Amino acid sequence: MVPGVRYDRIDDAGLHITVDGESTVLEVDTIVLCTGQEPRRGLYEELIAAGRPAHLIGGADVAAELDAKRAVKQGTELAAAL
Repeated sequence: MVPGVRYDRIDDAGLHITVDGESTVLEVDTIVLCTGQEPRRGLYEELIAAGRPAHLIGGADVAAELDAKRAVKQGTELAAAL
């Protein structure tokens, strides 16, 4: 785990990253990124501001732990309520 990393690219040399302004290449053949999430509410806010009905669910509401089960449950519940 590397805090504050910026992932620049992946190529045959490995994973190119920048940490604290210093670029480096991790010579790897397998990459698994667990980089966290941030909610994306821009479209929701635009729709509400335009007076359109909108619902905020899943990762757009609470982006945490890649919780697909929570997102599917919320989507199912919202669909049933509509």
